[in-house]
Amino acid sequence: MKLSRSITTLAVLTVIALLSSCRVKNRQTESPAKDIGNTKSISQLLAGNISKSWAIRSFVVDGEDQLKGLKACELDNTDHYFRNLVYEAREGKSRCNDSDPEIRQHGKWTLNADSTAVEVKMGTSLFTLEIINLTENEFHYRSVNNGKTTEAVLTAVK
Repeated sequence: MKLSRSITTLAVLTVIALLSSCRVKNRQTESPAKDIGNTKSISQLLAGNISKSWAIRSFVVDGEDQLKGLKACELDNTDHYFRNLVYEAREGKSRCNDSDPEIRQHGKWTLNADSTAVEVKMGTSLFTLEIINLTENEFHYRSVNNGKTTEAVLTAVK
């Protein structure tokens, strides 16, 4: 159980770290709440008008698939980004343990100065997720932490 929770926590932290180190194809500088013309801002793509949920589709650390072997109760967890810059990692509909809290982790997120990465701060930890690609339905990011490169693809939850 502790190993499963550790793997899940590592996956969430890696996803966060990846998000903060991702690059965006459109390098327009913007504040988290600003929209540019008729196009959606990076923050709106990430957090929607109020909030947006993301489910993991792919998670690789140093070239190794981290989703193999995870239970369904771990694979249905979601990341939530709110326009007020709050981040939450939430338990999915299925629970590995009945006592698992709905909100597994929480913190704050921001865009870096040139809007190429999402920075997620949880407690004293800061994860930089470099934006590789961010669209209405996909968030692909890369992160490097403790010498390990993580790359994840998240899908927007409808």
